[in-house]
Amino acid sequence: MVSSEEYNDVYKLVKMRSDISREEFDNLVRDLMNKTEGKLSPRAAAIIVARRFGVESYDLFYPPIIGRIVEVGPVRYTKGTQERTPFVLFSIVDERRRVLGVAFGEHNVEILRSNEDNVIMIRGYTKMRLEKYSGIKVTENSVIEILDDTTLPPITELKPAWAESLKFVMEHRGAWLVKAIVLEEITSEYSACPLCGKGVEMVEDSWYCPEHGQIDQPVTERIWRYLLADSSGVFQAIYFKEPPKDRLKDKEVIIKAYSKDEEIYIMRFYDVLETEIVMSE
Repeated sequence: MVSSEEYNDVYKLVKMRSDISREEFDNLVRDLMNKTEGKLSPRAAAIIVARRFGVESYDLFYPPIIGRIVEVGPVRYTKGTQERTPFVLFSIVDERRRVLGVAFGEHNVEILRSNEDNVIMIRGYTKMRLEKYSGIKVTENSVIEILDDTTLPPITELKPAWAESLKFVMEHRGAWLVKAIVLEEITSEYSACPLCGKGVEMVEDSWYCPEHGQIDQPVTERIWRYLLADSSGVFQAIYFKEPPKDRLKDKEVIIKAYSKDEEIYIMRFYDVLETEIVMSE
């Protein structure tokens, strides 16, 4: 009698890529063991059978990671005399954890940067240390797949994506979802890159974008500044896109944000809650 408990993890990987039933998979494993006249253990046979369904042996060392992309950093380039390779730092979350990573190669960078909050599966990665944190390394030999949005709950329902407070956002690296009350809001204008909307600087007689380098002519964009508050304190925040409503003052909002230069940078508004903070007369 062949025990299928020895390869439960192998079947789970196969099931991610196929509709094959456990009984059908067990039969294939048993047939292969019979053909090899006992030269293979049930687990070894299961690994070989799994190849038919696109599961590679390295998936067993580092099982595929599925999560929503919570943040992707700016594009950087490797140093060296040869052709430079673009890379980005990123984070994904599921119901249980937050995974930090670094991804190399134009294809991987493009997928990550164009799929914020979407569900992805990463295969063929390796583990590595990222500054003070452990994480994963995604190379040009790795595979990133976009999965159906129903694979995971919305990002607002994934606990590892949330910060416990605005102070937590200020004190920890990365982008986090957080609730806050808008105490004040003002707008101003700035010179921006026409390609990405980031602020540009004049160096001698030329305009320079921090991401795209020298540009011909900037465009004028508006910037929103907020005072955000929760039980942990009051913090200055900045936002570079159109807000979800004309007036956010005294409203409670759900945002994605990170800290930089003693300010909170708002990446996205998810919701403006019905509650409004109003003092009684």
